[in-house]
Amino acid sequence: MVRDDLVACPDCGRLHQVRSLPPGGRAGCTRCGALLYRHVAGGPQHALPMALTALLLLGLIAVKPLMAVHIQGNDRAGLVTTGIEALAAQGMWPLALLVGLLVLGAPVARVSGVIAVMLRLHTGRSAASSRATARLFALTEVLRPWAMLDVFLLGLLVGYSKLYGFANAEVLAGGLALGGYVLAITVMDQGLDRRALWSAIDHVPSDPAPPPHRWIACSVCGRIHSCDGGADPHRCTRCSSRLHAREPDSLGRTTALVATSAILYVPANLLPVMTVVNFGQGDPSTILGGVGELAASGMWPLALLVFVASVAVPMLKLGGLAWFVVTAWRGSAVRLQGRTRLYRFIDAIGRWSNVDVFMIAILTALVQFGAVASVRADTGAIAFAAVVILTMLASHVFDPRVMWDRAEERRHD
Repeated sequence: MVRDDLVACPDCGRLHQVRSLPPGGRAGCTRCGALLYRHVAGGPQHALPMALTALLLLGLIAVKPLMAVHIQGNDRAGLVTTGIEALAAQGMWPLALLVGLLVLGAPVARVSGVIAVMLRLHTGRSAASSRATARLFALTEVLRPWAMLDVFLLGLLVGYSKLYGFANAEVLAGGLALGGYVLAITVMDQGLDRRALWSAIDHVPSDPAPPPHRWIACSVCGRIHSCDGGADPHRCTRCSSRLHAREPDSLGRTTALVATSAILYVPANLLPVMTVVNFGQGDPSTILGGVGELAASGMWPLALLVFVASVAVPMLKLGGLAWFVVTAWRGSAVRLQGRTRLYRFIDAIGRWSNVDVFMIAILTALVQFGAVASVRADTGAIAFAAVVILTMLASHVFDPRVMWDRAEERRHD
């Protein structure tokens, strides 16, 4: 049995009755304050025009140069793919593959999937087609945090600032298209009424029976599955995602990922992330060194932004996740709501630490003028990228509902 008239909080697990909302209304959890769902005016296909605009701009980003650099009569323009190719040519295959997936693969797959889902809603669908549409939309939701062209735009701005006083740089059509894409995708996400879209894909009438005593909420589409009548379901009846009452071995896997990230955080900050060669002289630069260079050139706001994204945020993620795991193991109820809010913040901002990785990819693409000037990525960049990805995975693997479960269990002991 499924219950589409109920919604479970993704952060604390409390079950709520679905109520109608006015356009623009938002429903929040009564226990931890997490957003449960919102009502966007215009219906489930309201975001289609912006999705189509984003796809068009993705095409321009792929074929038009982002930025051009001029140094002593030498000119060079770079596409999105130029940085990926430059990293691969320098032997930085892991970094090249990561950048390619995050700035090309994930954004194209996600936007294309959203468009396909909304176009399929215009046509009559069989049950099998509905399931395929649900699986496709589930994939776009999984890809959402990994589509990082918005972070890449910030990396482009940081790279532009790094070139100040060293070379003449100008933003070209691809860079303008990138800014337009970020605006379009932001408007698209604001226009996506996910609950209405899931309901349009596969609507099941509400069961008038009382709320189930045992239930499992799908972590992707949110559908409530009752377990009162027999064995636990294994897959969601709507999007086919695997069902778990709680993320399997959440604390153990989070601990392993955080420990590995903490070990890699040391070389990520001590080793140079890139080397700038100017007239044959190499100048290795660490993350903190790059922040110092921006501050020394008078760009304090940008220096502060890079420091927060590349130094403070990884430290906050490591410390915060370690705190969550320890308090969950202990079953502590102290500051439980505050910990849950901090978890939401950490999970949302972690992706922005990739700004330095993208800045390095941009500079290696643009500054390749032989003995005059060149930029190459160094091993510290791989360590830093690994820290960012592993901490993102740790925040996804960590199930905040476990903190509430264990605190409740300890209360009843």
